[in-house]
Amino acid sequence: MTRETIALPAYQVERRQRILDAAKTLLRGSDYESIQIRDVASEANVALGTLYRYFTSKEHLYANVVYDWSVPFSSADQIWAENLGTTERVAQRLRTALAAFEKQPNFYNAIFMLRTSSDPDVSDLMHQLGLVLEEPIHADFSALPPDEAADITAMVWAVLMDLVARLLVGNKTMAEAQRILDRFVAMIGLRLEQVDAADH
Repeated sequence: MTRETIALPAYQVERRQRILDAAKTLLRGSDYESIQIRDVASEANVALGTLYRYFTSKEHLYANVVYDWSVPFSSADQIWAENLGTTERVAQRLRTALAAFEKQPNFYNAIFMLRTSSDPDVSDLMHQLGLVLEEPIHADFSALPPDEAADITAMVWAVLMDLVARLLVGNKTMAEAQRILDRFVAMIGLRLEQVDAADH
């Protein structure tokens, strides 16, 4: 739940979610740039004015859409993570991110576009999203000094986002992106092995 929904009565939370779900449906079939906000209102079966009571612009609406779509990836109960070492956990998280991109590239494209928005509400929500998505990986590096854990987390996301950008424009294939991520994670693994060896 975002800060925007905390004070809403239940019926408005339901209506707002219906708008988000309609916007997601359109994004699954069309690229972000081609979607008109009136199309979302029509899909959600609400008046355009009603939609604007919840979302001030198309950017604001779709920042909430990608947040609503992305957060379950990090908040889901990932039991698999408990049985893996740190390097394998990070590798699996990145594979999951690439698989999500492969299924829904339009969502990633929207994230790229919205990250550069000048709307402060959109920027704030995209910042929140980044923190939520980075938290599990940051936790994976808890054996490292805090500043190093933060830096490596930032590097992991920078590499992932760069590869996704290359996939979007066709400069890399999915197999190439996966190979690069695996190699990058293996390099991180060497550092984690150093820390582990120093602790024993």
